[in-house]
Amino acid sequence: MDATPINWYRSPISRDDLRRFTEKSDLKGWLQAGSFLLIFLCTTAGAVILFELRLWIPMVVVCYVHSAFLQMIGMSAAVHELSHGTVFRRKGPNEFFYHLFCFLTWNSPVHFRNSHMLHHQLTVYRGRDKEVIQGPVKDKMNLGNYLSWITFDYQWFWTLVSINIRHALGDGDADFFSWDPLFQRDDPRRRQMIRWARFAVLSYLVLTVGFALLHLWVLIYLIVFGNFFASILGRLTGAIQHTGLAESTPDWRAVCHTVIVNPIVGYLYWHMNYHTEHHMYAAVPCFNLPGFSKALAADMPVPTRSFSAGLRRVLEIKRAQKTDPTYLFEPVMPPTAAPIRRR
Repeated sequence: MDATPINWYRSPISRDDLRRFTEKSDLKGWLQAGSFLLIFLCTTAGAVILFELRLWIPMVVVCYVHSAFLQMIGMSAAVHELSHGTVFRRKGPNEFFYHLFCFLTWNSPVHFRNSHMLHHQLTVYRGRDKEVIQGPVKDKMNLGNYLSWITFDYQWFWTLVSINIRHALGDGDADFFSWDPLFQRDDPRRRQMIRWARFAVLSYLVLTVGFALLHLWVLIYLIVFGNFFASILGRLTGAIQHTGLAESTPDWRAVCHTVIVNPIVGYLYWHMNYHTEHHMYAAVPCFNLPGFSKALAADMPVPTRSFSAGLRRVLEIKRAQKTDPTYLFEPVMPPTAAPIRRR
């Protein structure tokens, strides 16, 4: 793979302001990550109580809410932000929640952290960024995908479960995102990835057997497989990150969408709706991104002003690509912004 570093454009900001916005906070970290764990425990407990009471319809509703929320515990939001190590001031709580949330969502903390670091360094560069590969929006936003996202996301299930099992069996060439392995055979991180997969898969098996012996069948769904249902919020928030934008362009303003969303979606999404700012200055903690976005506004694309508007923009790109497959969305820049760097 081409190892040439990319000369990325970054919007200017004073050293003092950058220091202020990159300041971490254990309190804010606990409020964000701790509240996520609390909600997870509450939906789990609620579903178990309803299961024991044989109140099937309310139980199914709670299980559905549990799964929709669980998507945001995974790489759609929580795992993603924790992988950067920016949520807590201290490393210990950050790593605890990172590994716990990875386990609950079948993610590999070793693979994701290293793959995502490359995604930031090589954002949407064809043949180099293995997490996001641009293609026609119609291939992603179609009826079949919509139906699976609101029910059983079989693609997500097959990807995460099969790759974890292959890793557990020692196949380090298997990869979650790309066509070739992330780690070469002599890379010690490859062995770490395989050890994690063995721990995770064995733990899932033990939990499944234990819950079955206790006749707590609903816990098999909630703890082991809940991540693979009702993925709609995670999928749609992911769709507004890079879809329909330029590729192989060394300016994050041209390859990332920023969308202003309501407080509830912002909380669930760990403020990753400020995606351009996040890529440009990844050391800024998620809870500082709203203020940071305002500080950079004069040099950033005009943001879309709601989550629904962000989704409409993706659908507009899809319609435009039907008549012109080469169409790419061009962000609207304020007159105060520097020209987009094309090379």
